[in-house]
Amino acid sequence: MALDPRQLRAFLAVVETGSLGMASEALHVTQPALSRMMHRLETQLGVTLFERRTTGMELTAFGEALLPHATVLSAEGARALEQINALRGLGQGTLRIGAVASAAITVLPPVLDRFLTQWPNLQVQITEAVEDILETVLANNSIDVVISGPIKEGPEIMQVEEHKFTDRCFVISAATHPLQKRRELAMQDLAGERWVMPSEEAEPRKRFLELTNKLGVAPPRVAIETRYPAVIKAMVARTRYLGWLPEPLFAVEESAGLLKRLAVKHMALTRRFFVYRRRRSAMPPALQRFLDALRSPEG
Repeated sequence: MALDPRQLRAFLAVVETGSLGMASEALHVTQPALSRMMHRLETQLGVTLFERRTTGMELTAFGEALLPHATVLSAEGARALEQINALRGLGQGTLRIGAVASAAITVLPPVLDRFLTQWPNLQVQITEAVEDILETVLANNSIDVVISGPIKEGPEIMQVEEHKFTDRCFVISAATHPLQKRRELAMQDLAGERWVMPSEEAEPRKRFLELTNKLGVAPPRVAIETRYPAVIKAMVARTRYLGWLPEPLFAVEESAGLLKRLAVKHMALTRRFFVYRRRRSAMPPALQRFLDALRSPEG
């Protein structure tokens, strides 16, 4: 049973606006026409998708089940039309890239410079986030490709290749921190320090905990958790907190003398990076061109 793309767009508009009236305005159709469209969709599926309440349209369990699939199908249709129009010269193609911060600031600038020089009519949108967020937005079709540390493959996500880029994570402190006077430290020496760290779901934090487990030491007390490297750097540079970040993210501040890595034995970690895409989606031309640019000798 094929689903009508117009019905799916109408369904999503009702979900987004919460009412038939506002959805009909957004779609530029009459409310009775939209109501008939929703009735035909429900009849075709043999279920009720909405509860009609005085406060608006509320999804039933069947509607909740349809929502993620309708979102993906509608987005795929829009992307296909965009790519066809781009190839016909009727519009711009858009490539949506997700990357962890290290890759975003190290890998992407030279690659995108060459990529957009060769394909000037394309537009690129970049989402910078940690792996668990990138995994979610890739699966729900909000982005087309991810460059990050390991992400679990599954029905929605596949690994394309391993990228040659690597980085290293270090324990960092303010340049004036008393611990900087010591030439070598062990994790036991940091037991009484306060830390600002990425959240437990973030890949760098997971790797940090793996290292401490291998050393047989208790993980430190993390007083502040944040997903934002800028917050970690500000706390470390301006206080006596310790932090943990990949080298590319604090290189500028280290050069400026605001913070420095600490020589903590066995706590420098090299990270590998991989490229991921959605498993069930067709390969858009813009994505194929970008992957080719990544693989080039200069990439």
